[in-house]
Amino acid sequence: MYYETKEKREEQYDPLFLPLTKLGAKTRDRKFLHIVGEVLSLSWLKYKTSEDINSAVALLLPSFACRCIDNNDFLSLQEILVTMDINAGDYDGNTVMHRACEKGRTDMVKYLLSIGATCQLTNRFGCTPLHLAIKNKAVQTKDGQLLDAWYLAGANMNQGDYNGQTALHAAVEKRDKNMVSKLLKYGTRPENKNMWGRTAEDEARQKNLHDILVLFHQPSLL
Repeated sequence: MYYETKEKREEQYDPLFLPLTKLGAKTRDRKFLHIVGEVLSLSWLKYKTSEDINSAVALLLPSFACRCIDNNDFLSLQEILVTMDINAGDYDGNTVMHRACEKGRTDMVKYLLSIGATCQLTNRFGCTPLHLAIKNKAVQTKDGQLLDAWYLAGANMNQGDYNGQTALHAAVEKRDKNMVSKLLKYGTRPENKNMWGRTAEDEARQKNLHDILVLFHQPSLL
């Protein structure tokens, strides 16, 4: 019988993603950039031209910057942003502003705005940073005041994500009657369907959320 060696059984990491596997929470100082440097000095770049290397760096840095936001690593983020276009997107079109809004990093959002980041770019799923802020920060954390602020700022409350899920779908999923009421008051369209063809009301009916279902039929809210 053939037995695989331990080395063969172990999953091999793609060297390109080593920085993402080595990082711990809240990496500080220059450790993050040192790991990035290890990746960029791999043999596959040995015979590349300076132009090729610069192009590779430009494509990789947005992903590394987003990872800094995941780790709440403000120091490394600032150093990486010095060498990249602040509005450049990763492979999904997510910019650092998308990720900061998605993670609810308020201080980072303020900093990014102060150095020229925009809230208007869409990722490949059609989502802007404002949409991610509404759905992932305001709705998911049941922050009514933040939702009020986004509404007053003119954010689109009807925008869906890559699955067609809107903020209203998310509010129903959280079983948050108050948030559903606010979204309907602010003009969110309850007829919007997700990729499975279900509206937020359909989701509430499926979950037997009678107190929320009532809200969909109150004329004062629609």
